[in-house]
Amino acid sequence: MSGSDARLKSLLVRRLTQNVQRATQSGAQRRGGTRMTQTTGARSEWKAGWTVVLASGFGFVVSGIHLYSIGLFLEPLEREFGWARSAMTGAMMIPSVFAFFLSPVFGHFVDRWGARRIGLVGAASYFAAFALLGLTGAQIWNWWLLWVLLALSLVLVKPTVWSSALSSRFATGRGFALAVALCGTGVGSLVTPLAANFLIDRFGWRLAFAGLGMGWAVIILPILVLFFFDARDIGRRTASPSPVALAGLTVHQGLRSRSFYTLALVALIATAIIVGTVVHLVPMLSGTGIARATAAGIAGTLGVTSIIGRLSVGLLLDRTKGPQVAAISLGLPAVSALLLLLAPGSVPVGIAAAAVLGLSIGAELDSVIYLATRYFGMRNYGALFGFIAALISTGTGLGPLTASALFDHFGSYEPFLLTIIPAALLCSLLTATMGAYPEHRLDHQPNADGQ
Repeated sequence: MSGSDARLKSLLVRRLTQNVQRATQSGAQRRGGTRMTQTTGARSEWKAGWTVVLASGFGFVVSGIHLYSIGLFLEPLEREFGWARSAMTGAMMIPSVFAFFLSPVFGHFVDRWGARRIGLVGAASYFAAFALLGLTGAQIWNWWLLWVLLALSLVLVKPTVWSSALSSRFATGRGFALAVALCGTGVGSLVTPLAANFLIDRFGWRLAFAGLGMGWAVIILPILVLFFFDARDIGRRTASPSPVALAGLTVHQGLRSRSFYTLALVALIATAIIVGTVVHLVPMLSGTGIARATAAGIAGTLGVTSIIGRLSVGLLLDRTKGPQVAAISLGLPAVSALLLLLAPGSVPVGIAAAAVLGLSIGAELDSVIYLATRYFGMRNYGALFGFIAALISTGTGLGPLTASALFDHFGSYEPFLLTIIPAALLCSLLTATMGAYPEHRLDHQPNADGQ
């Protein structure tokens, strides 16, 4: 090779190396700029919207009070009236039936009128209806009739309401904001069983219903009145000249998408197995020889680990692929069921199973809500998620009823625990195979109601 050829080759190599270095530095700067923009956007959203996170968090407490306390009322009601557990928990199907037909309708009302109006009325009516459960008589139909009142109020405090308000005000940091708000269910699951057990032991089950309902009302209603405002409410308060426009799918487009049916099926199955286990956890543990007070304390573990699960998943959802995060989270109930099957009557294993179940509680609803906001957008989120919320309500009633029916037939919770394992693995597989998020654009003009 001649000297000129060598010099030319050396020059070409140096220039190629310089181009690669410049490209690498440019890419790093772009990535750093994107991360900086995301961080700045999340901070500004939190500065403007932390109050709605707080209010939504207490809103999520509302719809779970009956779920986290009813298991402690089963034995007192059984002793007093002699009702079968399937007859008692069968009442939980009443809200499911109402929600199945009405949740999409009220989801549309949320899109049309805003979340605040629906949420305030719903919370107040829920607390009153829950307190009235203490008036039930000796006939089982009295119990079911009072659950009809509770069912009507529950339609107004579904996750659609609280998540719609929060998601309308957060974009960059939506996953973590939802996670923080959903920690309200962790607080509820931690406090409610302990409070219910205390009230039942001291004042009896009738006053315990009133004490729980009115006690939570005194705490939660003022916070909702002061701080619960969605993007449309903010527009009204600031006298915005035009309604807030939100990007996303039409209802027709959403109902034709694969992601809608995947999330709907996952929501139904996951809710049924998780809520069924939560409602029956105390009698499930006490039936294996663990003292009832100890079992209630173990159930309180759900609240602690659900908060850990929510915050962890919320951070991951904002930073990595949501379907994969959801897949891992939704497989956790299988681990919890397996632990309870392998070591019945063991307090340490019971604590471990409750801890794992709590992590799943903390991740399941967060993942479904977050994925719904990303796949559907916010344009008709209330209506589209209303359908999914209906199936969540169906699972909420179906899970406890299935567990009760299996217990009444076999005299054991083992058959129910055995069904959890394949069901959880199916949910994991379904979410893992969801595709990339679609890109939503503002391609329409809102009407007077912001639609």
